[in-house]
Amino acid sequence: MRNIDRVNVTVRQGTVSGVKERLPNGGTFCAFRGIPYAKPPVGELRFRAPQPLERFRYPVLDCSVERDVCFSRNMFTQELEGSEDCLHLNVYTPSVERRVKPLPVMVFIHGGAFLFGSGNGDCYSPEYLLQEEVIVVTLNYRLGSLGFLHLPSQGIEGNAGLKDQLMVLRWVQQNIGAFNGDPNNVTLFGESAGAASVHLHTLSPVSQKYFHKAICQSGVSIMEWVMQRDSINRTRSLARHIDPNAQTDERVYRTLLKADKAELMGLMMHTLSADEKRRGLPMPFKPVVEEGEPGPDTVVPVHPFVAMQQRDRVVSIPIIFGNNDREGTIMMMDAVKKLDLYDNDMARMVPRTVNVAPESAACEQVANEVKQFYCGAQGVTKDTVNQLADLMTDYHFGILANTCAELHARFQPNSPMFYYQFSYDGELNMYKKLLQLTIPGACHADELSYLFLMRLANYDVEPDTEAGRVRQLMCRMWTNFAKYGHPTPADDRSLPCRWEAVDKLEPTATDAPFRLKCLDIGVEPKMIVDPAKDRIDFWRSVYRRWNDDFLKVKL
Repeated sequence: MRNIDRVNVTVRQGTVSGVKERLPNGGTFCAFRGIPYAKPPVGELRFRAPQPLERFRYPVLDCSVERDVCFSRNMFTQELEGSEDCLHLNVYTPSVERRVKPLPVMVFIHGGAFLFGSGNGDCYSPEYLLQEEVIVVTLNYRLGSLGFLHLPSQGIEGNAGLKDQLMVLRWVQQNIGAFNGDPNNVTLFGESAGAASVHLHTLSPVSQKYFHKAICQSGVSIMEWVMQRDSINRTRSLARHIDPNAQTDERVYRTLLKADKAELMGLMMHTLSADEKRRGLPMPFKPVVEEGEPGPDTVVPVHPFVAMQQRDRVVSIPIIFGNNDREGTIMMMDAVKKLDLYDNDMARMVPRTVNVAPESAACEQVANEVKQFYCGAQGVTKDTVNQLADLMTDYHFGILANTCAELHARFQPNSPMFYYQFSYDGELNMYKKLLQLTIPGACHADELSYLFLMRLANYDVEPDTEAGRVRQLMCRMWTNFAKYGHPTPADDRSLPCRWEAVDKLEPTATDAPFRLKCLDIGVEPKMIVDPAKDRIDFWRSVYRRWNDDFLKVKL
């Protein structure tokens, strides 16, 4: 690397040496990759909250290339990758030259079921966002059992991965000014498990002070796949798969502390119950409600469903929620191999949040209604895979996204909410392409390549193509929101549409119907009301019958 391409910036922990690179529009940006933001969580620090890093190892730290990702299995290759010394972040800035006005900062939390993924440029290279004059920070956080083990009797409070994210937010407050960033204008955004994480931070008393806007793409904290169930027994079970004699919690902890990381990763799936496997989305280790007196790192003091309805837990920042119109297509990779299992056991698609006992006659009744509503008389067959994809979309995302939006509209009067449905099915729907899925619509994660360059796909489009225009619109709206708190401010004449906020409701006005104003992001973006209305109305009737109300979910 020639010296003229190097850029040095001094932060609290020392000096980082990054590189200047080219933007698609011909401009330049500076990238600082693999900046350590906490002590390596190894040895006695495994499973624990991250510890602050006082100084870098070298006076000038080479940050021209990314460092290790957090130990996990690669989603695309299925190979194990990374290490436990993985608490790194990447800072991308349009320029390090001093400005009169510092730039808005966007901190991105990646998805991956709390099990895989990283913040690196193979999937999340932010050149198109940088062209809109913002700073982007991406990050790694601990995954699987290394990030979400819970054993409070041994001081393992859980949520180490969320605490890693919180540490990044604190790091940004301390250091982003050195990169021309504005610590008083930070937008936290994420997708899938990353979006659920963003939502947990939005509800968290310890996290709230570090960011000023939030975007949750295809994930909120109350979705069924987010919070861990029976977490302490799961931890014990993991240890006993390694040492059957680990009968006390102390021995459980010691067993897990000295276990090989590959063993921890390989045995995680053995801790899933039969019901968890049957329902799909096998995610063993994930966020928990932290027990005991809240401390300075307690991210989740109460269940998010409860937190959303607490009057004193005020959310006062603007927020964007949204889903893709066919999220569930990604679950069809597995489901198409066992259509008869779904046809013969539709009870697996009755949400746990519906107040019917598993295996009961009531559960079977709901299951039959679900099958009839989505697939009609012929049931689940090759001819009804699109309908099964809709059911997967609603079961895993749509139902509780609507619950969340309504709770937010009723209980958070000081937090403007914008809602979208991403329905564009075009050239940059990279997940659908890479996974070779053919069901029409936007699959889970398909919107990401309209915000980030996915370097591993090695594929791009010209700005004047249809997909290029959708990308331009997405990047402009997301960065407008970061700059101004509104995705389509009145003075931005470049936009083809105006995105209206969702109307607020009185919490007590339960007879006032909730209308979900929504921007449909397709070839021609337009405002709609109540996306997938007939399907959500079906579920509203189910919850009314068994839970008294759509907003009363069984935890």
